[in-house]
Amino acid sequence: THHPRQKLCGGGLTIDADRLAQIRETRRPGSNYASLKQTHWEVDAAESLLRAAGVPVFNTTHSSIEEIASRILAQLGLQREMF
Repeated sequence: THHPRQKLCGGGLTIDADRLAQIRETRRPGSNYASLKQTHWEVDAAESLLRAAGVPVFNTTHSSIEEIASRILAQLGLQREMF
């Protein structure tokens, strides 16, 4: 059986709850889904689960996709290949 850390590819990605609420507000204005209360609860719950499982957490709020990929590859000990 696999441990959760083995199933997650290098780490768990997270975002600041305030930024998540901004993104969601553009999708579903005025909804509970977009509320700060909801996004804070969801981000806190996700980060707690990841920490409890010993999975590294990467905050991606201010990162480009290339930076995120590089951090995950580094965590896994892999080299980035250019195509």
